[in-house]
Amino acid sequence: MRHLRFLPLLLLTVPCLAGTVTGHVFLDTNGDGQWQAADQPCAGALVTDGLTVVATAADGAYVLDSPDGYQVISVENPPQTWPTHGFWRGVTVGPATADFPLRAQEQSLPFYFVQGTDLHTRPDVDAQMAHYVTAINSLPVPLAFVVHTGDLVVDTCARDVPAARALFDTYIRQVAALKAPLFNVPGNHEHVSWRLDSFDPEAPGVGKSMYRELLGPMVYSFNYAGVHFVALDGTDLVNGKLAYSMPASCVEWLRRYVAHIPVTDRMVILIHEPLHALPQRAAVEEVLADRTVMLTLSGHWHSLARAPVAGGVEIVAGQTSYAWHGNPGGFDAMAYNVVRITADGFESAMGDWAERYPVTVAEPALRALLDKPLTVRAHFLDLGSEVRSASIALGSMPAVPAALGADGLYRTATATLDPAQLPDGFHDLTITLVGTGEPFVERQPRLVMSGNEEAFNAVGPAVLSLRLQKVNAANQILLNGQPLATMPANAANNQVLQMTVPPERLRRLNVIEVESAELVDGVGYDDFSVDQVSLTYGGKVYRDPRFVGGGSASVTNITRASRGVCYVDLGYQSR
Repeated sequence: MRHLRFLPLLLLTVPCLAGTVTGHVFLDTNGDGQWQAADQPCAGALVTDGLTVVATAADGAYVLDSPDGYQVISVENPPQTWPTHGFWRGVTVGPATADFPLRAQEQSLPFYFVQGTDLHTRPDVDAQMAHYVTAINSLPVPLAFVVHTGDLVVDTCARDVPAARALFDTYIRQVAALKAPLFNVPGNHEHVSWRLDSFDPEAPGVGKSMYRELLGPMVYSFNYAGVHFVALDGTDLVNGKLAYSMPASCVEWLRRYVAHIPVTDRMVILIHEPLHALPQRAAVEEVLADRTVMLTLSGHWHSLARAPVAGGVEIVAGQTSYAWHGNPGGFDAMAYNVVRITADGFESAMGDWAERYPVTVAEPALRALLDKPLTVRAHFLDLGSEVRSASIALGSMPAVPAALGADGLYRTATATLDPAQLPDGFHDLTITLVGTGEPFVERQPRLVMSGNEEAFNAVGPAVLSLRLQKVNAANQILLNGQPLATMPANAANNQVLQMTVPPERLRRLNVIEVESAELVDGVGYDDFSVDQVSLTYGGKVYRDPRFVGGGSASVTNITRASRGVCYVDLGYQSR
């Protein structure tokens, strides 16, 4: 079943002025999508307009009192059933009729699904999106469905209605080839035109209205194998401006929804903004206090994170669009999340549409300083168990065989290395997996600080460049432990500061530090950061390879002088 099958069918929706919406939820015995006396009614199915939630009667009928205007009506399918013509309908003039035909479907545990998030798609990334769709379609496990948790398009916020519609149309076209059913969740980039000076919240197509017209409800639920998947809206429009805050109506809808489902049923929450960081976290947790929320899936941060929330675990699942929308840092797999729901809980693993065996280095951490023998442990997605052997190397050290194992959905490769023989500086941590075709090689930089300083004779000066952020004092810049320059106390935000470094001050591994100075008013020390740190030397630009776009350092302790640090290795060239 493809994405477009979830769009409303005109033959099933009688246009109406909202108000009262009626219809039937039924098993469609002849497959024509029309409610008939011979069809089997589904009693107790939940139907909602995103405000009110009602259950169908014994004859499968429901009556829903909705506000005037365009409304999106959706159904939560009972277990062991599935919508045949989509789970939502848009109704506009009326009174309205919205029927929901279902079919019987065997749904058993365990089952798999995929979460993609922050796709930020646009017309010029058709090829990359096709790789993503192919990767999902090619997974060697049966997928029950796919969920996309927001920021589906690059940005409708600063576009007029026609341009925003073109972006939504692009997204719909690009994901149409997904074989598994697709469910969407709104993100902050789906709120049309609110950044424009001409924004009129009552105008057609602006704000959340275009998403609702083209992609369906802002809040809804569906059921698979007895597990309730509940999609929530994590952004609000307040006085014409977007707020990272759950609308009050969303929290109230959740309260009404859970009153209809058994307390013992398991739930999975789907939301764009991380729930554990939203102002409404406490209110949501109060609503769900006696419920079994085993998992929350979100995005928005473009990075990987886990946190407890609502009695379960929240996974912030990276970004599908890392290759075209910008990657804030990290080399680990973060393009999509494979989730396996079991009778006891869940397992998950991050994948990458561009790699045959997406790798995540569990240890050592990317920012770690390696100074003693260590265990290297890599997770990789290999659902078909193709990898037969693996090896791990650091820098010029000979590769050592790695022990293969398993950790949930991941396979693992583990080996012990001793960096003592390597000079201080960055070295490639190289993980080689031998499976189908040519060996797959993953390389990530790691910083060795074993105390072996390599002799370095600079052939000329270098230029140190860094970009200043929120500087409010004459903070000091140090190179290899010695003062080099002072920041202008009145520096503009994003100002780039450059300075010449004499050859005698350079080493192979250069430690660049920024130290906070006392504020002019004498109340504490500056709270600032720098990024895009680089050294230009010998016609080449060298950066801290752990950061995309260059090194970064921040100082956040404002009660005393404090330092932030990054490293630039003039002897390291990433392959």
